[in-house]
Amino acid sequence: MTQSAAAFGFIGFTLLAPGLAAETGLDERDFGLAFSFIFLGTSLASPFCGAMMRRFGSVPAMLICLVGMGLSAMLALAGTWSMVMFAAFMYGVFYGPYGPANVTMVSAKTPRHRVGLFMSIRQSGVSLAGTTAGYLLPATMLAVGWQAGVYTMAIVVAIAALGTLLFAPVFRIRPDDAPAKSSTPFGLRRALQRFMLPKDMQLLGWTAIAFATSHTSLFTFTYIYLLEGVGMSPIEAGVFFAIIQVAAIAGRPLAGMFSDWIRSPEITLAILAVGASVAIFGALSLTPDTPKLLMYAIALLAGLSGNSWSPIFMTAVSLRAPVGQVGEMNGRAYAFASLGWMLAPPLIWGLIELSGTYAVPFGVVIAGNLIGGAALLTQIRRRRPSGR
Repeated sequence: MTQSAAAFGFIGFTLLAPGLAAETGLDERDFGLAFSFIFLGTSLASPFCGAMMRRFGSVPAMLICLVGMGLSAMLALAGTWSMVMFAAFMYGVFYGPYGPANVTMVSAKTPRHRVGLFMSIRQSGVSLAGTTAGYLLPATMLAVGWQAGVYTMAIVVAIAALGTLLFAPVFRIRPDDAPAKSSTPFGLRRALQRFMLPKDMQLLGWTAIAFATSHTSLFTFTYIYLLEGVGMSPIEAGVFFAIIQVAAIAGRPLAGMFSDWIRSPEITLAILAVGASVAIFGALSLTPDTPKLLMYAIALLAGLSGNSWSPIFMTAVSLRAPVGQVGEMNGRAYAFASLGWMLAPPLIWGLIELSGTYAVPFGVVIAGNLIGGAALLTQIRRRRPSGR
């Protein structure tokens, strides 16, 4: 559940947007860029997960990250756009190593043929956090003020840090063996090597950028689209947002079981990409007169597909990682996914400004999904031995 608390914090930045927009006179979309700054931080910091775990141990590394996240959230109380973005960036810097460390703990303590299921159960905590945030924070902030949302985020993360300390044996694992030292002279090339995946895992990394962009469109921009494009109230949009998270709570374990059953996280990712594309198209078709039942069905599909890809992706990485380098590879892979989460907001907002519609950016996201899924299926076919 500590993963839920950490996720509650970065989800909270998105839900602060209406209150901060009213406070500053800026648009809600301006504060939607907090998502980019969070994942700019994670993309820079997550490759250092393995080094942190080797240097400090798994439990101290997680505690450092949780405390850092709580303190970073409090910076948002300044209430200015620049400080909120800085708070989001610093939150991401500490969340970056935390996510892969938590993933490594799960994979280390799970039978290999059940990694997909347990990874998905772990990731369902993020959806639980989103559900709670979607129901709790908008109403709380309308009644008390947006600052209450910031305090709630910090308190939740502080409770997670205390839980990690009290139940330390659960989170304690043997750190990965240090990878072989590079013979490349110190410099930009050697620094970039820390972020690169092995050749046979690189396609996973690149497709993760597309899937993370799709995830963002359903996770963040659908909420803001419902406010700006469809004209829903923050409460109505928050309920739609919460339904996506509820669906993902069930969808992620189902996707994990399916992945374990067919023994192919990559095929599972391709199927989820198609489902997410259909959900995005459906969200784009919403109007104020859309029947609530259809609206909720679209949210359900979004949660079952677009919000269920990340644990399957991390399962594929954990299963393919070289022996003794699971934490290292998880950190690097998470950096690729973070690039998608980081680049999605400016890409989507930029295309909205250029085109004047949500149809263009959502169309680009759908294309990225389908291309990424097709690339994974093509790679799988090429790996099959001839004659089979």
